[in-house]
Amino acid sequence: MNGRLLAEALKLSPGDRLRMIEALWETLSEADIPVTPEERALLDARLADLEANPGDQSPWSEVRARLEQRPR
Repeated sequence: MNGRLLAEALKLSPGDRLRMIEALWETLSEADIPVTPEERALLDARLADLEANPGDQSPWSEVRARLEQRPR
């Protein structure tokens, strides 16, 4: 990574840095982010579990609430 470019980016406000990250992320295609065979197997297993147990998942709001209640 270009050190000067990073130094300039770090001068931006947090909000501007987040917007820059989002803009850069949106330029990537699926082909730019390869999935390893291990990751593909994990995704396939999770999808199979979802299809086999459709009511067994928790909405993000519940997961987040449980995480926030955990001692740090």
